[in-house]
Amino acid sequence: MKITLRKFHKYISLVVSIQLLLWTISGIYFSFNKIENVRGEQYRIENKLQGPSEKEQTKMLSTEEAKKIVSLKTTLTPIQPLLIDEEVRGSEFRGRNLPLYKVISENEKGKKINVYVDPFSGEVSAIRSLQWRIWDFMWGIHIMDWVERDNIDNLWLKVFSFIALFTSLSGIILFFNRRT
Repeated sequence: MKITLRKFHKYISLVVSIQLLLWTISGIYFSFNKIENVRGEQYRIENKLQGPSEKEQTKMLSTEEAKKIVSLKTTLTPIQPLLIDEEVRGSEFRGRNLPLYKVISENEKGKKINVYVDPFSGEVSAIRSLQWRIWDFMWGIHIMDWVERDNIDNLWLKVFSFIALFTSLSGIILFFNRRT
């Protein structure tokens, strides 16, 4: 059986088209969502005078103090603080220094939003909502790192990018050279 460029292009295109579709869908999602809203910046209150000093402290804040910080530094209503002291692969607090308080909060619509507070400085280090979780999922699909969603230097991404390039170039060649 003779494998021609046309047959090879046809089958490799079928394989790569699924990832191209995922890249397109995630790219559309990114372009229609402001990153500031994804990061929860609309919930922050910019008043540097509120709450404890954001300088490093040696005394760890209590859970009640963490709730108060969320009340003072965000527009959210704190519900339950939890101390996180173990790293979890692919978590929404990844890349942050531990320990952290995860203060489960609600916005004015009653939607649950997690606020991460540094237990020593009182700094609100991250705000995570459903919109952020969807963005994070889409980012993992986009960069083909489905677990940690941080590695843009992975083999899958490189291989599929070159296959997509090859498929595009071979499609152009086939378009202009109908004999192949």
